[in-house]
Amino acid sequence: MHEILQALRQEHRNIVSLINTLEWQVAEFERGNTPDYDVISANVEYFLTFPDQFHHPKEDMLFAKLCERDAAAAAGIDDLRLAHAELGARTREFSAGLHAVLDELEIPRSAFVRRARRFIDLQRQHIEMEETRFFPAADKALTAEDWADVKARMTRGEDPLFGENVPAKFDRLRRTILTWQAQDELVKRGSEI
Repeated sequence: MHEILQALRQEHRNIVSLINTLEWQVAEFERGNTPDYDVISANVEYFLTFPDQFHHPKEDMLFAKLCERDAAAAAGIDDLRLAHAELGARTREFSAGLHAVLDELEIPRSAFVRRARRFIDLQRQHIEMEETRFFPAADKALTAEDWADVKARMTRGEDPLFGENVPAKFDRLRRTILTWQAQDELVKRGSEI
């Protein structure tokens, strides 16, 4: 597997961690408890920036190459640019719902939860499609020249949450994710005994 696909898969694992964190917070909200709004806000801010600036452009370039190399394989995959646009729209919709809640506007709890779940479900479905259909097709069809061209044109930038230099606005979210991952690891180890 090419290093670009390995990097994209790592970004997907990171995104899944964010989705899990968001899902836990939404479940708290749904139960009538007060979730950690700082964690939710940082999560939304991440989704409003990183994927569209750094992650999706790489995938879009790979998809364009796949269309050139294997049109039949590409035809079996949703148009990624449209799918990415839909993800962006759902992110903005969820962000608007969050701002309504934070601004204490009249929004039914169930409406916010629906927006959140729609966002979460779409993210999970999209990643599943890319992991099972798009990435294997690209890995099979693209040539060394294709990979080199994509690598040369890729937008460079460090992941603001999972990179080495984490801005303060993402610090609490990162600590929450790392804590929950450590707890999950302890549970897994305990179940193996």
